[in-house]
Amino acid sequence: MNREEKIEHIRKGKFFAWGDAAVFAAAFLLIAVFTLFAFFGFGGAPADSFSVYYNNEKIFTASLSEGAVYEFYIEGGQGYVRPYEGSPHEEYNIIEVSGGKVGVREASCSDHVCVLFGATDSGEINCLPHGMRIAAERGEGGTDI
Repeated sequence: MNREEKIEHIRKGKFFAWGDAAVFAAAFLLIAVFTLFAFFGFGGAPADSFSVYYNNEKIFTASLSEGAVYEFYIEGGQGYVRPYEGSPHEEYNIIEVSGGKVGVREASCSDHVCVLFGATDSGEINCLPHGMRIAAERGEGGTDI
């Protein structure tokens, strides 16, 4: 469409040509597809283990196949994970493994975002106040304890 035709469309009140509508429809479709992938994933296989990181250093790995409850705690500036015994430390996250998924059941952090992540068998759960990250992984298995 040349300049004169475009000016004529504007004078007639036609602000969009058919080509413009096609471009907007394609952009909307791409946004919808990427949004669905962001919420529902790419359909990969679920993880079979998870690892706990403290300040980006791996400190613990365990299987998702066995139900268990662990306590992540900070003592002396270092992060540790142990089986949960019912009396948490001052700075802690209670990690629960159930049904092939891992999640944070309880936390002493100020925002509790890690608890709101819910249980997952893919991706990560982050607790920024404690510097802890739980990553669901594929292919490692076993436990450190």
